[in-house]
Amino acid sequence: MTGSLEDIRAEIDALDADLRAGLLRRAQLVAQIAAAKAANGAAAMPLRPMREMQQMRALRAWQQTEAPMLSTAGLHAIWREIIGMALSQQGGMRIYASPAALATARAHFGASLAYENAPADLSELAGNGRALAVLGLAEACAPPDGMAVFARLPLDGAAACLCYGAQIDEDPIAAGGVYLVRRAGARDGDNVLFTGDDYVLVETRAPENDAIWGRYLTLEDTVSETEK
Repeated sequence: MTGSLEDIRAEIDALDADLRAGLLRRAQLVAQIAAAKAANGAAAMPLRPMREMQQMRALRAWQQTEAPMLSTAGLHAIWREIIGMALSQQGGMRIYASPAALATARAHFGASLAYENAPADLSELAGNGRALAVLGLAEACAPPDGMAVFARLPLDGAAACLCYGAQIDEDPIAAGGVYLVRRAGARDGDNVLFTGDDYVLVETRAPENDAIWGRYLTLEDTVSETEK
């Protein structure tokens, strides 16, 4: 027998209080991480794309097995806001997005970070560990020295944008990640993100001699088994 509406609402209120307490405790732990990074000279680089993707993968696995009644898109949005708050707490990031990519960038990085128009030349952002650029696939360019593509957006569904940032000390390939490569044409096993007039942008595990624009984890495996 279920309880009265008042009892159910009281339990929801108690759970909401637990959620707030959990967010506060998480923020306290983030503060400890920020202090540890500062002590190690890493305070200028709060972004950890591979760890973020591992968190999102764990969230998806939990949703699929334990909470299928919950919206995948809603859970992603909640977690992205939580991650954005953590980045803001560690000194923030500035997101430079083109007009075509702004909505996707805001949906991914959340309301806690600052946004500006992307410069025509991304090399202006090179060397700035707190600057990220987001460009639509049709306007994407090779990353300048000191930068690399670390993600494609949205995480779930057809790719629409690429995220550029300072090169970081992570190895997503070792964890099952993919290379983002510009090729003259697609090959067997490639996951094609965009087709231009005389090139394609693909995700692959076999870049060979093609121009590598970045390395990253995806939310789920998107490359054919023949590439593994």
